[in-house]
Amino acid sequence: MIGEILAIGIASTLLYFAYFYRNAYRREKKLRQILFHKTLTNSEEIERVIREKEKQYQDIYDTANSIIIRWSPDFRIHSVNPFAEEFFQIGKKQMEGKDLVLDLFRIPIEKSNEIKSLLWNIFHRPDQNLRQEFDVYIGSDDKRTVTWSNRILKNEFGYPYEVLSIGIDITNRKIAEENLMKSYERILDLYNNAPCGYHSLNKENIVVSINDTELDWLGYTREEIVGNFKINDLLTQSSFEKFQQIIHSFPHETLTGVELEFIRKDKSTFFVSLNSTPTFDKNGNFVISKSTVFDITDRKIAEDKLNDYSQKIQLQNKRLQKAVEAAIKANQSKSVFFSKITHELRTPLHAVIGFSQILEKDPNLPEHLKGYVNSLYENGVHLLGMINDILDLSKIEAGKMTESREKFSLVQLWDTLFSMFAYRFSEKQIHFELIHPERIENRYYEADLQKIRQILVNLLGNALKFTNQGYVYLEINLKSGLEPNIDLVTFAVKDSGIGIPKDQLHSIFDAFQQTEQGSSYQEGTGLGLSISHQLVDFLGGTIQVESEQNKGSTFSFELPLLLLEEIPKELLQKTKIGPTNSKEVWNLAKQDDTEKEFVQNFLNAKENQFKNEILQMIKIQNFGQLLQLLDAIPIENRGKTILLEKVKNKRYKFLIDLVQSTLS
Repeated sequence: MIGEILAIGIASTLLYFAYFYRNAYRREKKLRQILFHKTLTNSEEIERVIREKEKQYQDIYDTANSIIIRWSPDFRIHSVNPFAEEFFQIGKKQMEGKDLVLDLFRIPIEKSNEIKSLLWNIFHRPDQNLRQEFDVYIGSDDKRTVTWSNRILKNEFGYPYEVLSIGIDITNRKIAEENLMKSYERILDLYNNAPCGYHSLNKENIVVSINDTELDWLGYTREEIVGNFKINDLLTQSSFEKFQQIIHSFPHETLTGVELEFIRKDKSTFFVSLNSTPTFDKNGNFVISKSTVFDITDRKIAEDKLNDYSQKIQLQNKRLQKAVEAAIKANQSKSVFFSKITHELRTPLHAVIGFSQILEKDPNLPEHLKGYVNSLYENGVHLLGMINDILDLSKIEAGKMTESREKFSLVQLWDTLFSMFAYRFSEKQIHFELIHPERIENRYYEADLQKIRQILVNLLGNALKFTNQGYVYLEINLKSGLEPNIDLVTFAVKDSGIGIPKDQLHSIFDAFQQTEQGSSYQEGTGLGLSISHQLVDFLGGTIQVESEQNKGSTFSFELPLLLLEEIPKELLQKTKIGPTNSKEVWNLAKQDDTEKEFVQNFLNAKENQFKNEILQMIKIQNFGQLLQLLDAIPIENRGKTILLEKVKNKRYKFLIDLVQSTLS
């Protein structure tokens, strides 16, 4: 029984210990599992943090707006960030393993050792973030200044294995700093070397700054004056009293043009004009005054002399006024005299020209006298032109020029000019043309047509005289004036003639003035352009010239012309413009030559016995009787028809040429 109980006790004890150790094992196992799980969790957290940090570092590395380079102590490149690739314009793979100084920075060989020595200084202070600044090159000639922050990376044994360099391009900042310094130097140079003096005073009127110019005037050094002198130490007694009287309004008002007398170091004096402006702080309290000083000593001396001479000048002015009045009277008398004498000269001169024309056409004039008569006619016409110029000028100077208003059309004006000049231009083989003739159709005005025509005749005459080949164009442009019934009409005469030297353009409109080239033609009085200028002024317009020597000239003038509201019938009848260029005249002349042959054949026909009578009637211009005679001649051919047409239309040039060619 006892044995059983003992066995049961032993069994129970063994079961207890088994249960205890089993539970203990389970708790230990569970604790181990918990500890392992916890360790595992911490390790994953650490790895996660490391990965996040690496990702952040890589993001910074990839997106940084700075140059980032990792390189080894032997100056070999490990890696560069994308910004460095873009900055140096070289791919990452091309950089790795290359020499940092020679291949990436592209430092010239002769300077490479200097830069490498500078970089090697990083390893002398490995525990510091060393900053450096030097130039690198992009390409062959683009030099950029970069500031570098260098950090050494060490291995587990404490040895440096890599350098992390972060660079920032400061080229623009360096340029800006240099420009700022240059600007400061220029401003300082202007301040000190200005032609006027500058100084500043504080609240106690003590000089706190002064420029070199004013120091030179006063004869002091900057150290002697700045901080030591008050303004009253530099002024004469009378000027200081004057300064005290006006200073009470300062700084509420600026001082302008205050005349004071300064004392130099050698006790001599000089006069100045002072302008002063106050300067305030942010609270509105007066700080200093800035003054500009001008030396007016010479002006004061001149004023004194001027006062001495004023009475003499007044007396001279009175005498001069009397002399001017006498000169004006004399000039008016001269103009009146020229006006009268030219009128008297023109009458006999017209007789001389008329008789020379009659003699030239006389078939009985001996051959040896024809040259003299022709010379007499040409010189008479030339003299008449000169007299007319003097007469026009004398009228203008005498103040007797009057404006006569006449209704006309631009077409009418052009036809008159064309009839006057077309044959003359044709004889010189010069192309004469109206540019854009459609502009002048149906344009009717009321103005002084005679003066406008005279201006254009003068300008076209000059163009004809000084153009030996090429062209002469007349262009008329129109635009509306400020008033609805006024047109601004511009007439421009363009030629390809000898032109005018630039140094003579300023005097081209002066009376009796001709250019050196123009005077060599030995024609005219030099009054044509002067008269044209004064006529344009009289009509309320403007005239100008553009010219280049040996390339031609353009004379243009603009006049305000009154538009007609009601157009007279006689003007409406003349609406279609006639020939607009000299080529039409050349063609007409050719046509005349052909027609002339038909008429000569008619005159020389055997059955025509009235040749001499016909020629005589043409010479004496008895066209009425000539028409009757032609109608009575029984011959019917083209020559007779052409002659009848020319006589009826009074084609004088054709008839005169016919007489001369038939008698020659």
